[in-house]
Amino acid sequence: MADINRIHRKGDIKTLFEIRLDWLQDDRGILTSNEVKDTIRVALPPAFGGEKDQWSPEHLLLGAVSSCYMTTYLVFTRKLDFAISHFECHTIGTIEMVNGKYEFTTINVYPSIYIADELFREKAITAMQKTQKYCLVSNSLKTNIIYHGQVLNENYTGHDKRIENGAMIENKS
Repeated sequence: MADINRIHRKGDIKTLFEIRLDWLQDDRGILTSNEVKDTIRVALPPAFGGEKDQWSPEHLLLGAVSSCYMTTYLVFTRKLDFAISHFECHTIGTIEMVNGKYEFTTINVYPSIYIADELFREKAITAMQKTQKYCLVSNSLKTNIIYHGQVLNENYTGHDKRIENGAMIENKS
């Protein structure tokens, strides 16, 4: 696989990322990379005849959009010198038949940025605007991407799930 571990600067012409997909059985495969410890199992989604409870290419595309949004946003928190207390992002993709082919026609991205100090609100909004402009994955797609970002006070309790020690926890109301 290609060496992507060198430091990249803004003027670099190319950056390479490489993965490998191996078919397992039926409609399932496994994604690996020499640069990543974990693997991802993928399969056909139930909407197209696959089994439930499996990651699909469609899920991974939405995951790429939302995780790129998060990592880009975190770059801007460092550049603008402010802190957030929590980040979560819900992403919904709509697939439709267009000219005889299925495609994502719209992706709605709902990032929620939690700040502990109201003094960071303007910077948090600026970082959101810059992230929408510079997110590499979103910029690479022809799909209409609509952002519904919000900056919330850390004490906001309107969400029903949170992450603790890497696990999703349901809030008790």
